[in-house]
Amino acid sequence: MTVFAAVLFSHIAGAFFLFAGLSLEWLAVSYLRKSLDRVQADPWMDVVRITPRFYGPSIGIVFLSGRYLAEKVGWDQTWIFAALAALIAIALTGIVFTRPRVNAIVKIAKETPDKFSACLEHRLHDPVLLASVRFRVALVFGILLLMVTKLDGMFSLVAISGTVALGALLAGLAWRRPVIHAATTAN
Repeated sequence: MTVFAAVLFSHIAGAFFLFAGLSLEWLAVSYLRKSLDRVQADPWMDVVRITPRFYGPSIGIVFLSGRYLAEKVGWDQTWIFAALAALIAIALTGIVFTRPRVNAIVKIAKETPDKFSACLEHRLHDPVLLASVRFRVALVFGILLLMVTKLDGMFSLVAISGTVALGALLAGLAWRRPVIHAATTAN
């Protein structure tokens, strides 16, 4: 196996782990928004808490292996910069919007280990959690599109802008009230 093949493998494997981690986070956040009690919420809080262990290192692996691959094929391709910008946006969105909210949920859960407080319920239904993961998943698909098609020039920017717009649309839909939450607060 050549060094190039090994780095390409690690790049693709990193992308898989990034997507797997974000998929788990999306699933967990979705179930947290539907949780009616602490027994239902606790396992999903654990999943949300540990998912960065999947995609956090993956972002680093994708970045480092992508840098090596870009040096081999040449930095003169626009799609590389568009994909790099999207990868940075994924990392920053998780750090700025998701991590502080998850840390607050974990803190509240530790302070009230036996009850489902109103404060915890409010945090679990924070639409920013769902919006953040939806936006990041859309960007992962945008990067995948760029990696497969290797679009040049303006087409790369149009493609990644389209996935940013799709991600923003999906993120905006997170502000709809969840059906179960709306039903419990109506009673």
